[in-house]
Amino acid sequence: MSKRKFTATLGAASLSLLGAFAPVSISLNSQSQAFLPVVIGDASAHAQLGNYVPPNGRGRMQRTEGSGARGCTNSIPVTLNLLTPSDHTARTTEARPTFLWHISNATTAPMVFTLTAPGQNQPIYQKRLKADKAGIMKLELPELAPELGVGKEYRWTVAIVCNDKRPSQNINARAWIERVATTPQLKQKLAGARNDNERALAYTQEGIWYDGMSILNNLQSSRSNPKATELFTSLLKQVGLNKIATAGNQRPTN
Repeated sequence: MSKRKFTATLGAASLSLLGAFAPVSISLNSQSQAFLPVVIGDASAHAQLGNYVPPNGRGRMQRTEGSGARGCTNSIPVTLNLLTPSDHTARTTEARPTFLWHISNATTAPMVFTLTAPGQNQPIYQKRLKADKAGIMKLELPELAPELGVGKEYRWTVAIVCNDKRPSQNINARAWIERVATTPQLKQKLAGARNDNERALAYTQEGIWYDGMSILNNLQSSRSNPKATELFTSLLKQVGLNKIATAGNQRPTN
């Protein structure tokens, strides 16, 4: 083989090898995030992590955590966390959505959920609750409550009332929720979902946090759907709620 021909052949082989080992490039923007599947064994046995794609125009910061010292709760210190992203206003498509939060320890102090409409001082819905067990709590907005309007942001707060006369001593956390219309793309994904796990991911992948997490919480709380628990935990970790994801106390309460 001539020197020129050998050089050309070697160059082609080098290009082929470079192509075989070229790195994978993943482009992320504000509307999309990529999660590679975790493959164990062959490709047919894999599990893909949950994916939440935050909406554009994220809105205001949330104060999703509150804590109190011993004395307020007549027991050990209590931490309260709303199960929603802390760096933007999360969304729902429901007129009467479900709200989730977590308390680290039981308390004898009463707990109050409050929902306030934009531009109003008086709440449109308020409910007093017991917090006698640690874990995840939920509140489904009932039929008697006004519907959330499309395109509007509402403030919701959870407070452990340590002192009725001194609100500054209470344990408070607050966040906002925005109701949006169901897009054609979301409708298509929901129609193609094969089970409730996939329905939940259809919501979160379209930036609809509350609806997806409500579905997964209902599924995983029964302890009969390990995949739902895996997805629920993964989504909590994705928005920085790592301590709640590993707490293990999953007790939905109406």
